[in-house]
Amino acid sequence: MKKRILIIFTLFVFAVTNSSCDSWLDVTPQAQVNAEKLFSKPKGFENALYGIYTSMTDASSYGTHMTFGLMDALAQYYDVYQDKYHLLYEASRYNYKNSNSQDVIKNLWLKNYNSIANCNVLLDYLSEKSPSFFEGEEYKFLVAETKALRAYLHFDLLRAFAPSWKENSEALCLPYADNFTDRVHGQKKTSEIVQLILTDLDSARMMLSTVDPAREESFKEMYNHYVTEIGNDFTTARAYRMNYWAITGLMARVYHYMGDERAYTYAQEVIQAGKDGFFPFTEESAVSAPLKSRDVVMQNEILFALNYAGIHDLWYSYDASQDNYYTINDVTSIYPSSDDFRKEYLVITNSNGYDISVKYADVDSENGGKVPMIRLSEMYLIAAESGFNAHKEVAIGLLEELRKNRGIAGEISTTITYDNFVKELTKEARREFIGEGQLFYWYKRLGLPVDQGSTTITLEPSQFCLPLPATEVEFGGRKEDYLNNK
Repeated sequence: MKKRILIIFTLFVFAVTNSSCDSWLDVTPQAQVNAEKLFSKPKGFENALYGIYTSMTDASSYGTHMTFGLMDALAQYYDVYQDKYHLLYEASRYNYKNSNSQDVIKNLWLKNYNSIANCNVLLDYLSEKSPSFFEGEEYKFLVAETKALRAYLHFDLLRAFAPSWKENSEALCLPYADNFTDRVHGQKKTSEIVQLILTDLDSARMMLSTVDPAREESFKEMYNHYVTEIGNDFTTARAYRMNYWAITGLMARVYHYMGDERAYTYAQEVIQAGKDGFFPFTEESAVSAPLKSRDVVMQNEILFALNYAGIHDLWYSYDASQDNYYTINDVTSIYPSSDDFRKEYLVITNSNGYDISVKYADVDSENGGKVPMIRLSEMYLIAAESGFNAHKEVAIGLLEELRKNRGIAGEISTTITYDNFVKELTKEARREFIGEGQLFYWYKRLGLPVDQGSTTITLEPSQFCLPLPATEVEFGGRKEDYLNNK
């Protein structure tokens, strides 16, 4: 079985050095290696985990299409729907039968399930080792982070392909691959998948609760979020990893998806950590600096980011060849307030007059090279919505606080209704998540029309669901009954 694993799923050895704070992910795969040799030493397990993080920066995954590519095109952030030659033109019109759309969706599916498979390979080998094989608490870090990544990947696939929880929580939709096997994993109901995700996250969170340096006072120093400590590289730079706070934030996201009030509790834990100094709001001065040194991702607010030094090269490869490739659709409708510094400094008008995001601009390494996966502002939005009925005053205060920290003054009426409050939260989500692939899921969860600026698009439930790749249906025996009559 061990040999078969390495034939089907490639685990890479990475040249890890301590010469750079970002070195452990700024590397190139060197060779496919024998599993027994790879896992004969603790360093092999570390390298395998680094490899999974790196695989997630692939363009088919969070390097493009799970963030600023496909998922943001579906959220109508860009005017690609006007360019019939754009790769995502048909997808932006929710035509998933188009060959370009099908290729993007198929590769997204395959890449993310390949990363999941490698999580399972790593967990399989970890199960054969005693914690004493590793130094200190390293075993806990390895198991917890790998489980958390498996949960993260499954959850985004669920949000992309399956009906929303509100629409049909019992739909038989995706496989949850929680072990490595040469057999096809059967489809599970959405409710079953969510429970498995939460089981993984509960376990991971418990493991890290007493050992994660991200909970120590030293983590309040922003330098420690992203810099690798020489000689102690595996347990530092925790913001690049599924740390305790990232797992807590992801649990808030999952419960929010379910409409479960526990989302409020988990989100508030992270918010309190922010107030305690672990994730302070970004000052306007940090984003108003000259572009080369601008904090384009508001990095101190990020709970978890993928370390991808090449993201700006990839971003500019799209924009340099076609200046309007990812032109933001109606910037003024997104940022109507002239006081909102996100409009002023995180969106620029390029030399040809097109408005583009600078979230992945080529800036100094300590401020760029990051793909945001979970951020503090999302916790404010989750807590505000989840807590509205039971903690209305607190909920209103959370939205006001978030807006104040983006330069927007003004109070929200205490008589506001839940529906109108959700509209205000949605406006804020639209402003926060450019380039991060989160907004389409927000619309889908609530069943809201998708905002295109001057108009909105009302989607059918089936249009909110990416179709399974044809090979999964034809050869994997998958069914999409949840799309029938939709």
